[in-house]
Amino acid sequence: MTCINVAYSLSLLEFGITHPDVRVPSLLIIDSPRKASGSNLDDQARGRRTYQRFQALAETHASQVQLIIADNDSAPIPGPAFGRIELDYENPLVPGVAHPGPEHTHRAEDES
Repeated sequence: MTCINVAYSLSLLEFGITHPDVRVPSLLIIDSPRKASGSNLDDQARGRRTYQRFQALAETHASQVQLIIADNDSAPIPGPAFGRIELDYENPLVPGVAHPGPEHTHRAEDES
């Protein structure tokens, strides 16, 4: 099911890019595209093909599209199309994006 959802999103994005009269966002954020896949050879091959599709789309339409893919593992194929940002307990935020601080933290008890 995950592969179908990713394929649909990629198709819609590319259709919108190649047909300027169709107004769709040029940003696609995909969370864990390989999460529902298994780990056998066929599943690993499907994961590589998915990332090859991400790469082809990014390379073909680099100035028109932004892809953000959150994955717990590194991209299964190397390439310049894939940047890497590691987040962990000590570094939970995307570098360069300042945390607004505790005074901006919304808490339910503040509303009561």
